[in-house]
Amino acid sequence: MTKRKDRNSSIELLRILTMFTIVMHHYAYHGTFYWQTFNPQTVGALRVNAFLQYFGKTGVAIFVMIGAYFLCEKKFNFYRPINLLLTMMFYSFLIYIVLRIFYPQAIWMHGWINMLLPFPLPSGYWFVYSYLLMLGAMPFLNIIISHLKSRQLLLLICLMTITWSFLVIGIWLFSNKPDTEPDSFGYSYGTYFWLLYLVAAYLRKYSGKHLNSARFTGISALLSMILLALFTLLIHSQHTSNGVLDFCDLNSPFVLLTSVFTFSFFKNLHFHSPIINYLAGSMFGVYLIHEDSFIRPLVWHNLISSAKVAHSAMLYVGQAIGFSLLVFIACVLIDIIIRRLLIAKPLQRFSIWLNKWITNRVILFVNGK
Repeated sequence: MTKRKDRNSSIELLRILTMFTIVMHHYAYHGTFYWQTFNPQTVGALRVNAFLQYFGKTGVAIFVMIGAYFLCEKKFNFYRPINLLLTMMFYSFLIYIVLRIFYPQAIWMHGWINMLLPFPLPSGYWFVYSYLLMLGAMPFLNIIISHLKSRQLLLLICLMTITWSFLVIGIWLFSNKPDTEPDSFGYSYGTYFWLLYLVAAYLRKYSGKHLNSARFTGISALLSMILLALFTLLIHSQHTSNGVLDFCDLNSPFVLLTSVFTFSFFKNLHFHSPIINYLAGSMFGVYLIHEDSFIRPLVWHNLISSAKVAHSAMLYVGQAIGFSLLVFIACVLIDIIIRRLLIAKPLQRFSIWLNKWITNRVILFVNGK
């Protein structure tokens, strides 16, 4: 079993970089600049916004693929989803309680029923829900992976990509067709994570000569980013803006290609850095802190206004990088001090105990006892 401290630090560096792109994506997506409506006076910022959204969605895909790359050859246990769920609950309740005491005007949800049902969580996180769905499917996905040959697995990936990428984007582009929705074809962020899981498993088992070449994958990743940057230049009306943004979502073929090439490039590099490995352990905490439902408007609306710099593409991208970096560093420090130094070990021990308890009862159920 590969321990985190023994992992390739290049992949851990990628984990850090992808989380930073996700923070920049949230600047673009949740900021005060209203990117949903085309305005000729802010077209430069709108193009940058579209690229940041693509960049962030690529970061999400890579983040999922990093986890899947290590999980696809491991035996399933309940520790991972339990620890993930408990960490999410810890931050969600902590942030809610702190804001409720010191800044109650930031809390718009009141009442124990809304907070505790259908499960106890003040703030929701779509990424965690989808990742938990992937972890739940992990043992079954691993069975599929172990029984399929390379071309069979590749064919399955291609079919899922056609259905959940090209077909779904087509539905978005031609949205006037009645009674035709993406979920009719089984698409959701959660099910798309299954596809990313299979892609990561394919890269681990059958990547081949080209995807094992740092030169090829590095150039390909760079070219795919340049291609998308040029693609954003097509934005010159509301219609073209909507179309470009559809191709910047998580299931975009641009995002998938960039993710595959970028991840392959970093996994082909090898070095070891204890500092990078340690910092990478706080990336999930960075997400849970800054993307909390009540923290989010405070960060992107109250502390800063992206609308004020939307008249200049250079100012907009400068603010995106600078302010996102401050948010990123602050969240890393908070996670290290509050979670990793104070409650990580008790949380780990409880997760281990709960994993054993659930595992024993599942074994009894499966054996009919």
